Amino acid sequence: MVGASFAQRSHLTEGDNYFKKRFYKEAIEEYKLALEEDIVVNKLYMTQQIARTYKNLFDYENAELWYSKLIALGDDNDAINYLHYAQILSNNEKYDEAKVMYRKYAQKSGKAQEKYDMISDWAKANKDSINERLIVSKTNIETGSRSMGVAYLNGQLYYAKPQVQDFETKTVFYDLSWMKENDTVTFGEGETLSNEVNHSFYEGTPFITADGNTMYYTANASEITKYRSKKAERKNLPISKSGENILKIYKVEKLAGKWDKISELNINGNNANNAFPHVSADGKYLYFASDREGGQGGYDIYRSSKINDSVWSEPTNLGPKVNSDMDEMYPFANDTAFFYSSKGKAGFGGADVYWAPLSGISLGQVKNMGKPVNSSKDDFSFILKPNEEGLLEGYLSSNREGTHGYDHIYYFHHLAAPEYPDTIQGLALNKITLKPIEGVAIILDKIEEDGKKNVLNTATGSDGMITLILDKNVPYTVTFNKEGFKPVTFEIPPTDRDDVLAKFGRIPLEPVAEKNTIIQIPNIYFDFDKASIRKESYEVLDNIVNYLNDNPDIRVELSAHTDARGSDSYNLALSQRRANSTVKYLIEKGIDKKRLVGRGYGEKKIQNRCKNWVKCSDEEHEFNRRVEMRVL
Repeated sequence: MVGASFAQRSHLTEGDNYFKKRFYKEAIEEYKLALEEDIVVNKLYMTQQIARTYKNLFDYENAELWYSKLIALGDDNDAINYLHYAQILSNNEKYDEAKVMYRKYAQKSGKAQEKYDMISDWAKANKDSINERLIVSKTNIETGSRSMGVAYLNGQLYYAKPQVQDFETKTVFYDLSWMKENDTVTFGEGETLSNEVNHSFYEGTPFITADGNTMYYTANASEITKYRSKKAERKNLPISKSGENILKIYKVEKLAGKWDKISELNINGNNANNAFPHVSADGKYLYFASDREGGQGGYDIYRSSKINDSVWSEPTNLGPKVNSDMDEMYPFANDTAFFYSSKGKAGFGGADVYWAPLSGISLGQVKNMGKPVNSSKDDFSFILKPNEEGLLEGYLSSNREGTHGYDHIYYFHHLAAPEYPDTIQGLALNKITLKPIEGVAIILDKIEEDGKKNVLNTATGSDGMITLILDKNVPYTVTFNKEGFKPVTFEIPPTDRDDVLAKFGRIPLEPVAEKNTIIQIPNIYFDFDKASIRKESYEVLDNIVNYLNDNPDIRVELSAHTDARGSDSYNLALSQRRANSTVKYLIEKGIDKKRLVGRGYGEKKIQNRCKNWVKCSDEEHEFNRRVEMRVL
């Protein structure tokens, strides 16, 4: 019995070692041997590892079988196992069963159930919806069990080629290769790049610059096959603290027709995977995926700005609009749209391809590409190739055929030119103070034959930012409204929108001119301890002039306020001088002095806790130094 227990531990240890190194085929065999011993000490753990390994192999048929065995072992399961099982069921289009498991995951993890109900309900509602104008065809490229990204340039497709063809029983690694295009779905024999680029383990996810002279790609960081985390740390080996041979992004240049001069990108580290590089057409931005700390969860998409040929800026996470608590991968961008794959957004199961309008680095609303680009399995590595007619055309990878998760490369083309919507961004500002306004209601209506249809009701945040996604060839009206301000409405025509869209940089809202309306104007500045107005205040004062000219029937009080530092009498006198200076400026700009009252309140109307003898920061005191305008 002792021997059986030792044998189990031996197989389990080997299985865990293989799992860390991503030798998933070998890991499964060791885990199964451990599970078959006479004494099984931790059946739940070993069943879990087999299920997770099949999931990592994208073998959804066997993964479903083993996750069902795992969940049957009872409530000792971690919450994540219910999530994984729900995902596998979705991969196999069992959306109702998946919904049950999603709910169990939400209950066990404390997550919001509504999100997972939405994922299941969306998949079920859209599973039969297919864009018949988009054609997807399988190519003749054989990638074995994995397809790890493609790049297209001048009639050549770059891809990851299996090092050996025995991918049924052994873990197969990949080398970067290329093949010549015979036609859109037929390619010649694959030719492996030089040994300068390719090594023992994984090389893949190529991106090639338009001139064909620079390639970015992903590879394992180390060549060693046996390692321990302590040894790795002592010898400064590129192995993570958990003992994982991590992925890094590299750059290689073509010199005299040969790929040479490899360098590691500075955005890498030894305790996070970085993969799937894509550089914007202008060369300014690097998009990639990483599972580094501080993300939304799993792999997230990040963006870095180019500083020089060898240095990229600190990566910026693209945030929850793009990323989820699961994996986001394979970013691709052209001048007008951004594409990537996600496992955490509403989709059909597995990884789906999503897109968003792109203007500079500003992203619009993210949408699922739908079928037939997507399926209930994994769809990823979506790239576009040049098309003279502006049609959507390119390649993607998918394991949609069969039950054991083997990837293939597919060609797709659209029968009509896609129309990306207009993305409009603006800033809601107080017309007088030029400060952003929070809580401005945004009401967007689409004009249809039978009347208006509301398509958006939202509000600005503290930054006052406004983002609208507008379909082309459709008229809209948009209204911006907030209590205390006059509403603003724009009519947006279906075509020739340039004049209207140009108005959306700044959207000034004018305060209503009703009795006792108080407008705080914090950006009228005076020299320290003086009543002379500083030049940077002139723009706001001129806005007050315009406001009074637009409302010729109103009188206003211009009041100046100080903080509590200094004596009460001194502050009162100083504030009166400042109020008088403000009134004088307006009179000099043509406002009738009968319409203006200048009054200094000193420290009588402190707006926070910073009264006499209270210790406050400079920022807290500054909050009380202000000019206010009140309609009389």
